[in-house]
Amino acid sequence: MNGLDKIIEEIASDANAEAMRITDEAKAMAKRVTDRAREEADAAMTEAAEKAELEYKRVIARAQSAGEITKKSALLREKQRIIDGILKDAYVRLVGLDDTDYFAFLTKLLNKYALRSGGEIILSKKDKARVTAEFKAAAEEKGLKISDKTRKMDGGFVLSYGDVEENCSIEALTESEKDRLHDTVNSFLFG
Repeated sequence: MNGLDKIIEEIASDANAEAMRITDEAKAMAKRVTDRAREEADAAMTEAAEKAELEYKRVIARAQSAGEITKKSALLREKQRIIDGILKDAYVRLVGLDDTDYFAFLTKLLNKYALRSGGEIILSKKDKARVTAEFKAAAEEKGLKISDKTRKMDGGFVLSYGDVEENCSIEALTESEKDRLHDTVNSFLFG
């Protein structure tokens, strides 16, 4: 081997060593980049999984809340239906009382709502035809008389003091006391 071959061999050896060093460095850099990308991908997947789990829990919570609201709403509607039925039944029974009991009830209303004398009691046509002597006497004690006029109503009466009237029909009294009656029946039945 001559000197030129030795120099070429040495240059080739150095070039191979440098190529190996560059290749090793490139492999190490590629491994670092790949490892970092893998770590970032793992972190992103973990974060995405945590976000998905949180969103899942939120959706489940909203669905359960909506279900509870729907259930409570349905229960409330059913309670209202039952209470309305009871109040309607009570109304029908009250209007359908026999004359003695019915006019005893109207006398209690008269004592509660008649505030001054000099007025009239307007009844329904049906009630005017069956009015009791006891009710007439109670009206006279209050300084009221049974009017010749009648009103269309299921039961009760209207107190008329000229231009001022007090509607004491059973329907009007029931309507004005509806919320209180609902609360009373509700606490009795469901309290």
